[in-house]
Amino acid sequence: MSSNHNEIIATPEALVSALVGACEEFVEETKRELEAGLKKIGEESVVEIKKIAPVYKGKNKKTAKGAYRRNWTYRVDKERGRIDMTVHVKGRSYKLTHLLEYGHASRGGGRAKAIPHISIVNEQTDKKVDKLLEEIANGTK
Repeated sequence: MSSNHNEIIATPEALVSALVGACEEFVEETKRELEAGLKKIGEESVVEIKKIAPVYKGKNKKTAKGAYRRNWTYRVDKERGRIDMTVHVKGRSYKLTHLLEYGHASRGGGRAKAIPHISIVNEQTDKKVDKLLEEIANGTK
C-alpha cells in the first residue's frame, strides 16, 4: 500500500532555529542600510550647513576667519543596538553655536541678531531621516 503523506523533514527546533537565523540576518541588513543612509545624510547636512553658516569677519587675530564654518562635521555612533548620527562643530567653535543661532547681548549694549542656520539644516535632516526610515520599512531602499 503506497502512502501519499508528506514526510516531516525538519523538527520544530530546526524550524525555530531557521526563523531566528532569518530574523537576525534581516536585522543586520537593516542596520547596514540605516548606517549607510545616515552617513550619506550626515555628509549632505555638513555640506548644507557649511553653505549657510556665518563667517567671522572681525579683526581678532586669535579667531581664524571662517573657522566656525569650516569646522562642521558629523559622526555615526553604533552602541548597544542603537545607531545615532550627530552633526556638530569641532574644536573651540562649539561655543559659538548657541550665540549665533539665537543671538546674544553685545558688549556695548543691545543685542546681536540671531543667525539661524542649525535649525534650518536640522529640519531638512529630520525629513531626510524620516524618508530613509520609510524607504527601509517599505523595502524600497
